[in-house]
Amino acid sequence: MSVPARGTAAVNRFLDTLRSEATRRQRRAYLEEYTSWLAAQRRCDTGHLTTEDLLDQDNALAWLTAARRGTTRRRPGLHGPTAPAAANSMAARTSSLNTFSRYCGHPLELQPPAPQFAQRLTPTEAHRTLRLLAGHHPAGTLETTWQRSVALIALAVCTGQGISTLHPMRLTDLELERPLPRARAAGDWYPLDTVSRDALTRWKNTHQALTTGHLKALQGGRVEELWITTAPGRPRDGRPALPAGLPAAVRTLEAAHRKLTATALGTPLLLEQFCGTAADDEPPAARPRRNSKHTRPDPA
Repeated sequence: MSVPARGTAAVNRFLDTLRSEATRRQRRAYLEEYTSWLAAQRRCDTGHLTTEDLLDQDNALAWLTAARRGTTRRRPGLHGPTAPAAANSMAARTSSLNTFSRYCGHPLELQPPAPQFAQRLTPTEAHRTLRLLAGHHPAGTLETTWQRSVALIALAVCTGQGISTLHPMRLTDLELERPLPRARAAGDWYPLDTVSRDALTRWKNTHQALTTGHLKALQGGRVEELWITTAPGRPRDGRPALPAGLPAAVRTLEAAHRKLTATALGTPLLLEQFCGTAADDEPPAARPRRNSKHTRPDPA
């Protein structure tokens, strides 16, 4: 295929071919980081970059080197604003460049670093940690944000699904008044235990209170998304701040989850670590060994 002249146009066309919203969001974030970094190096607008600029291997490797050192970081990470990038984020950056270059007909075939997997909790550890988090509101955390994070963890524990599956959930995916309460994720129904049902009921009541305020402020329709913002946003471009009660982005949920686990447990845990592993009665030697920077909490 012919290579488009403008790099940003090529990126947008590539993103339009991706079916998965989660993949599209990730690829967009890293390719936009790349174009912004390269434009800053060239001291030009991103619109002046050509596709050939983006597919130049020297440019790609220079960006990956800068990213690995943490100099392209846009938000503070767990270890500070200038900490080196994690292996998983570097693997995602490299994969984004490889798939984009293949789409353009000029594959770079850059070698990504080996991914690192966070060690998941056993079902017993996950439920024990959920009970701890659900029963203690940490100081310094907005109560509504704590409720939302606990509800998200409850669904991860009960469904075994991660953020890409849980984020699109809607209010109709919860049936909490049934004799056996359940939640629907990715088209399948999962039973909820008492702790999870209570956490989700608490969040659903808070959801109603927050969106009632949203309806009054914006005179919009009912917010059906399960995950909504819990505080007003910041004013942007001279426009007033948006009220709480609007659909929350994935990064908003992830940041709140990271803060809650770090504050309450003393170490940040990924949401995927609550998704369960092998059964507790399986011999430890039979469980897959995974490298991880994250340690298991000891909430007992």
